[in-house]
Amino acid sequence: MQTDDLIAQLSQGLEPVRPGTVGRQAALGVCVGLALSITLMLTWLGLRYDFSDALVSFGMWLKLSYAFALAALALWAMARLGRPGSDVRLPLLLLALPIGMIVLLSAIQMMAPGADRAALVMGHSSDVCAINILCCSLPLLAGGFWILRRMAPTNLGLAGTMVGLFAGAAGAFVYAFHCTEAAAPFILAWYTLGMGLSALTGAILGPWLLRW
Repeated sequence: MQTDDLIAQLSQGLEPVRPGTVGRQAALGVCVGLALSITLMLTWLGLRYDFSDALVSFGMWLKLSYAFALAALALWAMARLGRPGSDVRLPLLLLALPIGMIVLLSAIQMMAPGADRAALVMGHSSDVCAINILCCSLPLLAGGFWILRRMAPTNLGLAGTMVGLFAGAAGAFVYAFHCTEAAAPFILAWYTLGMGLSALTGAILGPWLLRW
């Protein structure tokens, strides 16, 4: 069979994808994953007891801002990695900004006069924080892979890593509504570890789940 004949046969009967289809599918995957993550957190862990007061606290907004920024940038990188030939360098480089912010704030708090450095890092929930974030990320991890399987990623390891980072950061955002920790060093150590575990899970699963 000639090459032109093969191409004609493979392309026979194909219909163009409707404009916005990928965006709608991505929104569906994110929304369903987020809804399931919130439901998991509320039924398993519950809202923090001082939720109303926490909404006006610096520590709460620090956690939410850190997690949201990483989730948004990872989702942007995911979208680019799902399209062969897209340049993913910018969102990957911008990931350094929220990480640098939390590192700077952590250093300021750790160097403050009279600071209890061990307490700032360990808090009272360091033994469960990262694992709880990983658990909250699982529905979002499934949603992220569902999105990318409808696209055409070529760098499967990096794509899986970004799915995991998005899921971990979004899971951390959800978990923040339960967690009462407020210190930047704690957030840097344990929130970042939870997101990293999710990113590692995505990196391991990516080459397997995203194969064409």
